[in-house]
This record gives sequence, C-alpha cells and structure tokens, in this order.
Amino acid sequence: MMKVLVVDDEIDVKDLFLQRFRREIRNAELKLDFANSGEEALTYLADHPSEVILILSDINMPGMSGFELLRHIRQDFKTPPPLWS
Repeated sequence: MMKVLVVDDEIDVKDLFLQRFRREIRNAELKLDFANSGEEALTYLADHPSEVILILSDINMPGMSGFELLRHIRQDFKTPPPLWS
C-alpha cells in the first residue's frame, strides 16, 4: 500500500482527495493522511518514521511554506521510506 501525506491549509482539499481516490483507498492500494500546516506535517512525519512514500504539499500556506517544509524534511529525515510493492 502506498502512503501519501497531503499538506494543505485549505480544509476542502481533504474531501477532494478522498473523493478522487475513493476506489484506491477502498481497495487498500492507497492510504491518505492529511496535515493542515507544515508544522503539523513535520510532527506527523516524526510520529510515523519511514511510512510515507509521497508528500503532496501546498506551496503558499500561512506560517511555514511548502518550500520551508521541504527544507526541513531534507534536513531532519535522512532515511527514505522503504520501497512498497
């Protein structure tokens, strides 16, 4: 199963992703988790090391931007997640 973290300050984005990928989620091909800010995403990643395969992030968010989030991820998380089958 591929695990994706979606980071966006817009609450409606969660419903859009869940609707678009409902079949993949139901078939256990994809697991989506959500964070509403860069800070929340970093906390999530610290609590779930080496689980997330893909991170989709908004660029323009209040507080930490998507670019700042990427810098923190590169700095703080050196171990890539295992390959999924």
